[in-house]
Parts: sequence; structure tokens; C-alpha cells
Amino acid sequence: MQNQNDADKDDIGLSRVSSFLRSSTLHYLIMGGVGGLVAHFQHNLLISAFTWPADWHLGLRLLAIGLIGASVLLIFNYIFEEQFPSFKAFRHILMQMIGAASVPTSIYLAVVSAFGEELLFRGAIQPELGLIGTAILFGFLHLGPQGVMSIWTLWAVLSSLLFGWIFQATGSLIPVILCHIVVNTISMLRLRIQYRRFLKAAAKHEAAKKILSGS
Repeated sequence: MQNQNDADKDDIGLSRVSSFLRSSTLHYLIMGGVGGLVAHFQHNLLISAFTWPADWHLGLRLLAIGLIGASVLLIFNYIFEEQFPSFKAFRHILMQMIGAASVPTSIYLAVVSAFGEELLFRGAIQPELGLIGTAILFGFLHLGPQGVMSIWTLWAVLSSLLFGWIFQATGSLIPVILCHIVVNTISMLRLRIQYRRFLKAAAKHEAAKKILSGS
């Protein structure tokens, strides 16, 4: 019976992930498509923003900047989660939504979201609104569960400021997208681990209730 309950919970989790995967794919493909078109035809920067430097030292520098940026954001993510209960609560909501995702699905979501958001916000919007304006807009599109500004919104603004600064400093979307992918991937995999722990804790709780009730 316990195994059946666990299987039912896994099925529910996988159903949520499947629905989220479909809607997210469409959402981010539209974002990336619009962003790419505007970046190319309006700002004439799409090709240059994805051009790999001929000097391999410069290429390594771009990769290093992306990885250092990801490390900074992951440290701040940990601090936010430890210091702000509302941030941890929102991550718990995300965990219930997409924690059942497989490793390949988690990586896919991390990649498609990073490309979609960066093509739109950095490639299309930042040349128009600037660093601060784009960060504020990015924050407004990352509201809390009730659709109001929250600590999650502040986190999104700070993240966008770093993404935008990297793009402004390098003129390249490569380190920005790399940074975003690494942060998203590690966050997604952490949610997956937390979901497995959540299921085990729930199973133990259910077992204890049955023992106490004598059923």
C-alpha cells in the first residue's frame, strides 16, 4: 500500500512536470524567437553577440566570466534561502511543481529558459531600456505566488543586474547564457533532490499515522 501511495505521488508530480514542460517550451520559444528577431533586425547585434573570439584566451575569459557570475548568484541564492522564509517557501512551491522532473528534463528546462530570457531581455530589451530598466522589468515578470512583489522579485532584479552587467561588459551573450544555464541547472537539480526528500518524509509521516491509528 505504501509503495502504491508513493507511485501515485510520483504520477501526480510527473503530470505537473509534463504540463509545465509543454507550457514552458512554448513560452520560452516565443520569448527567444521575438528576442532574437529584435536583436538581429532592430539592434543588429545577434550575430556578434554569439560570435566566438578568434583569440582562445578571450574565449576562455568569456567562459570564466560566465562561471564566476554563476558562482556569485548561487552563493546569493543560498543566502536568500537561509535568510528569507518567503524565498524558501516559494522554492517549496517550485519544488512541488517541477521537482519530479528527470535530470535530462531539468537540464532541458534550464537551457531553454536561459536562452529564451537572455535573447529577449539582454538581446532585445536592454539596448532600449538600459541595464536598470531591464532589471526592473525582469523583476516584475518574476512576481511571487499571489502576483505581488516579493523577495523572489528582488532576487530576479539582482540576477538581471548581473546578467546585464556581464553583457554590457563583454558585448557577448555567451557568458550571460552560460551563467544563466549553470544557475538554472543547479537550482533545478537541487529542487529534484528536495522533492525526493519531501516524498520520503511524507511516506514516513503516513506510515507513522497508520501505526498510531492501528490500521
